[in-house]
Amino acid sequence: MGLSYLIIGMPAEVCERMKELEELRSSIETDVLVIGGGTAGVLAAIEAKKIAERVILVTKGPVGKSGNTPMAEGGIQASFYSGDSPEDHFKDTMDAGRYINNSLLVDILVTHAPNCIRYLEKYGVRFKKLTNGEYFQYKTSGSSHPRCLWIMGGGPGLIQPIFREAKKLGIEIMEDVMITKLCADDGVINGAFSIDFKTGEFISFNTKSIVIATGGNESLYRISDGSLDSSGDGNILAYDVGAELVDMEFIQFYPHALVYPDSLKGLIIPEEVYYKDLVRGRLINGLQHNFAEKYDPIRKENTTRDILARAIFNEIKEGRGTPHGGVLIDLTEGSKEKMIEILPALYNYLRMNGLDVFSTQMEVAPSAHYQCGGIKINEKAETTIQGLYAAGECTGGIDGANRLSSNALTEAVVFGMIAGRNAAQYAQKINEGSINKRQITEEISRIHKLVQQDQKEGLDILDIKRELQYLMFEKVGVIRSEVALKDAIDKLLVIKNEKLNKVCLRSRECIYNVEMLELIELCNLVENTLLVTKAAKSRNESRGNHFRTDHPNEDNVEWKRHLVIKKSVNHTVLS
Repeated sequence: MGLSYLIIGMPAEVCERMKELEELRSSIETDVLVIGGGTAGVLAAIEAKKIAERVILVTKGPVGKSGNTPMAEGGIQASFYSGDSPEDHFKDTMDAGRYINNSLLVDILVTHAPNCIRYLEKYGVRFKKLTNGEYFQYKTSGSSHPRCLWIMGGGPGLIQPIFREAKKLGIEIMEDVMITKLCADDGVINGAFSIDFKTGEFISFNTKSIVIATGGNESLYRISDGSLDSSGDGNILAYDVGAELVDMEFIQFYPHALVYPDSLKGLIIPEEVYYKDLVRGRLINGLQHNFAEKYDPIRKENTTRDILARAIFNEIKEGRGTPHGGVLIDLTEGSKEKMIEILPALYNYLRMNGLDVFSTQMEVAPSAHYQCGGIKINEKAETTIQGLYAAGECTGGIDGANRLSSNALTEAVVFGMIAGRNAAQYAQKINEGSINKRQITEEISRIHKLVQQDQKEGLDILDIKRELQYLMFEKVGVIRSEVALKDAIDKLLVIKNEKLNKVCLRSRECIYNVEMLELIELCNLVENTLLVTKAAKSRNESRGNHFRTDHPNEDNVEWKRHLVIKKSVNHTVLS
């Protein structure tokens, strides 16, 4: 009997039917539960399966076709170049993060990266190579040496081979299933609750360990190049079960995404297009002048993303932008041959949509790109909750105040493998436990209340989401201030406490009910906005991706440290 029946047929007083609901829902036992079907999640599942008997990978969309991995251009950092070293990679990563990165995690990242690349090749991932068989590598923004390898086929060229490996190993994969709650007793994880949108059923998981690999929260902003399902689910799952979050104020804005035409708005134009050893384009303002040198006289366009995003934002704000509120990337004298060689999909996609980038200058502006903070982990990818692990973009500590260009896939690969391995080893030491039924009952009640709201003039989910995204972009975006952040918090609390309660779904069916999924995601987004904004308001300085007009300088006496967030008796505690 599916959830669609339960929701339509249940009376308003859910408590009277909880016993019946317990009998109707499915329950699954596993050693390791992995949440998320991107690079970090699939590799975590692969490593876990080498140790644990039963591993289940759950993803709210189709593996390989949802999340941010399929959208990745293909750059990944690892030290193979003769003049480079893990020590240099470490220094560049720490410098980009403005030295509040967790140095132990960074050391693990840069040390393990080369071996992890070789593992990927064993699984069938192909990298661009030179005629002598060595890896083709180039220098990305913020890096001191050529260190970026190029994955043939981009993100799909990474996720598809490792997904095939996961299926070959017999990992159970459950698609279109959304985890809405984790369960724990006395700080020890023991289960999870989910909705299967294919069948409409509630499913609970009795598990010994869990890996969260759910990606970021870029959908907080009206201009974003992230996947539409990047709603920060993992942050809230971990936060609600008592895990600590860290560095939530640091949201990386990719310096240049298209702002025109509207049909392509938010599509990132990668920095490779103006690298001198690649496509060789130019980054100029609306007056056709070079401007990056004003903001970083040495590195110019090759500066770190936080500096370049602010530079572009400033050029636009001071009236040197384009008619559609951007600056320009000019490829009219660039190398079409190189563009077609390394970015064929982007080139063809733009042409198919009527934009010939070698005859028309592209109008671009900063776009929400990457969540630099997130779930706090240690060197084993353990969170502060026993049995709960995390990897990839949903974690915090590695990037500090700003992620080094092309480190994202490196993080997902290195720590995805670490998380899966350690989660499985932990599970082997644990006896069969029992999921907390009271917590499951409470979650069933919460979900039912969400979809059962009966408003005569209910608010539209997309209208609320749009309001939230505009508010975040204007008040908690590239440039911030005390006044703007206070105003944002006040308005976000109205959305949370008043408007969410007035949403009315058009359909109470649950089988492939996209509107219901979007409502659950919206609830997670609202919680994310408050965590990000409260952290931004607390950090009274400017550092990396966090720039405060009222505190424009970096304060290494008071603020060269993390901000840790934890839920305590329904309140958020920052320390």
